[in-house]
Amino acid sequence: MKNPQDVFESHMKAVDTLDANSVANDYTDDALFITPDKTYKGKEEIYDFYEEFLPNFEDFEFITIKQETNDNVVYFVWHGKNKHINIKLATDTYIIESGKIKQHTFAAINN
Repeated sequence: MKNPQDVFESHMKAVDTLDANSVANDYTDDALFITPDKTYKGKEEIYDFYEEFLPNFEDFEFITIKQETNDNVVYFVWHGKNKHINIKLATDTYIIESGKIKQHTFAAINN
């Protein structure tokens, strides 16, 4: 079973593929993904989010401000941009259980 840092690294590689199915597979079937706009419940709703969201990340350059793993919690602060979006500041917190993302929060400031 993957440890929380391995899950995070695998998740970031999946995001780079821009494939919603690969990204959604990182989550448990009953995962929660909480954003400022909506709480997505379960892998299907999370898949739907990524299907719409990921195309904006084509050729996106992530710049990590901080990434820290403690026990089963991964905290990630970042910014970056591409031709579609310019994210000034974003934060993700992942709670990992049994090698999968059980809970995830996300918020960003973009232009």
